[in-house]
Amino acid sequence: MTGDGNSWSGTVQPVTGSTIDVPTALGTFLDIADSVHPGLVEGLYVVGSFALDDWVPGASDIDVVVVTAEPATDDDYGSLRTVHALLQARQPLPHVDGPYLAWGDLVVEPATGLHRPWTLHGEPHHDGDCFEINPITWYTLATYGVTVRGPDPATLGIPTDVEARVRFVIDNLQTYWSNLADDVAAVCMREPDRGFDAVSFVWCALGALRLHYTAFTGDVTSKRGAGEYGLQIAPDRFQPMLHAALATRAAGEAGEVQPLYMADTAELIRWVVDDVLSGT
Repeated sequence: MTGDGNSWSGTVQPVTGSTIDVPTALGTFLDIADSVHPGLVEGLYVVGSFALDDWVPGASDIDVVVVTAEPATDDDYGSLRTVHALLQARQPLPHVDGPYLAWGDLVVEPATGLHRPWTLHGEPHHDGDCFEINPITWYTLATYGVTVRGPDPATLGIPTDVEARVRFVIDNLQTYWSNLADDVAAVCMREPDRGFDAVSFVWCALGALRLHYTAFTGDVTSKRGAGEYGLQIAPDRFQPMLHAALATRAAGEAGEVQPLYMADTAELIRWVVDDVLSGT
């Protein structure tokens, strides 16, 4: 499997050192799934950082879309819980995360609250709270998805309406990201000497910029791509923080960062929200 294409290599590579690569991880996942419930997993596609050529060994999870013939039943969900329990025991990291969808789900616009199994941080769920069932995931799958099992995503008729993506982005910025900026700013003011973990720093510094990119281009980008984009379009005062975020991302998102940089992320998120709302 390569990050700059959209097809599976067909081989499972050996583990190198302590870091498990994407082909090995997904080969293990399919081995377990096929042994627990033969025939359940008809399609497996990689989206997220790997599909966008920004997968960081030791830091990134593997974001997937798993496809079953029909919507998963409660019995199917029981099988999936077993699959992920065995996967956790055999291969704790990287997590294999994402929704379990039926083929029919992918030929219509994603429905909010769709009741399908999904995993986050390796933990299975079966409710309507899966954030990844959204127009960004549909577009990423159709445009950049890496096929592990199943037909080419381009042949599936996945809807990729640009207006749906932009509406989703605007709503997400006005709710989650705007609230996050307020929360981060409040913590930085209350605890000015507090250290922040690198994962939170990278998420806050680069996440909202990904949505800015989609709002103005209609396309999607990775965290690294968002940081590089931000260096071009965001006010100059954010340059030191964005360079630090890109370096932290490349180094595997480990350690702590300066409180000043975290305060800057709150201001950047607010700038992104205002710029998108005024320009779209």
